[in-house]
Amino acid sequence: MSRIAWKTLSSGESDTLLLAVDFAAGSRAPAQFADLAPLLDPPLTLWASRPPGPDDQVPPTGHAYLDWWLGEVRADGTPVEAVLGYCAGAVFAAALAERVADWQPAPRIILLDPELPAASGLYEDFHTAGDSLGALLTPAELDAFHARGEALKAQYGDDQLPVVGRELADTFTAAVAAAADRLDLDEDIRDELSGAFVSLVSYLTAATTLSPLPAWATADALTTTAPGRPVGRERRLPVAHDDLLRSPATAHALRDLLADTPATTAPGRAG
Repeated sequence: MSRIAWKTLSSGESDTLLLAVDFAAGSRAPAQFADLAPLLDPPLTLWASRPPGPDDQVPPTGHAYLDWWLGEVRADGTPVEAVLGYCAGAVFAAALAERVADWQPAPRIILLDPELPAASGLYEDFHTAGDSLGALLTPAELDAFHARGEALKAQYGDDQLPVVGRELADTFTAAVAAAADRLDLDEDIRDELSGAFVSLVSYLTAATTLSPLPAWATADALTTTAPGRPVGRERRLPVAHDDLLRSPATAHALRDLLADTPATTAPGRAG
C-alpha cells in the first residue's frame, strides 16, 4: 500500500504497529526515529509521521493533522500497539492514541522528552534556518532577516505562537523570494528552500490547538531531564536530549515498556 502521511522505518514479525510522531528534518542536530528504529532488537514495525506539505492543503489545526495521519492508519488495518511522540510530537501522540481508540483497544502512549510547542524554540529554529541561507542572501539581507526575528521576539516574547509563527514564516518566505529573484531560481527550488520552515510553523501551530495534558498524566515517558508537565510513569535515561533517539539505552527502555503490559487497558470506543 502506498502511503504519503507515514514512512516505514522498520518491519518486525509482530502483527502490531508502532506510530512515531516527530518533525524530522534532515539537517537538525537531534536524532530522529529513523536513528532509533535499527536499534530495536528484535525489530518492530515502526512508522514515522510525515507532516503535510503546502500542496496537501491541510490547515494548521490539530484535528486536520490527525485526519491526515489517521486515514492511512485505519485503511492499513494493522492494530496499533503504541503511539510514540518526541518533543512537540508528544502532543500529537496523545491525541492520535485517543483517536485510534475509536476503532480498537486504546494503544499505549509513550512520550520521549515531551514538550508543549513554544515560540522560544521557534525563534531559535528561525535563526538557524536563516543561517542556512547564508550562501544565497547578501550580508545585508541576512542582517535584516535576523533583525526581523529579534524584533518579533521583542514584540511578542514567548507567547502567541500562531501569530509569531505566521510572521516568521512570512519573513522566511520573503527572504527566499528575494534571493530567488536575484539568482533566477525556479519555483521548485524556491518551494524547497522555504518549505521545511513553513511546514515546521504549521506543525507547531497545529499542536497548539490540542490539549494533551490529561493523556500525558497517565502516559509512560522516557526522559533526559525532568518533564515540564506531569506524566504517568517516568524513566530518566543518562543521555543527552539530542541523543535520545539514537541511544541504545532508549531502545532497551522502549522494549521494556512494550513488554510491560499495563494492568488495565481501556477498551476501544465503538467507531
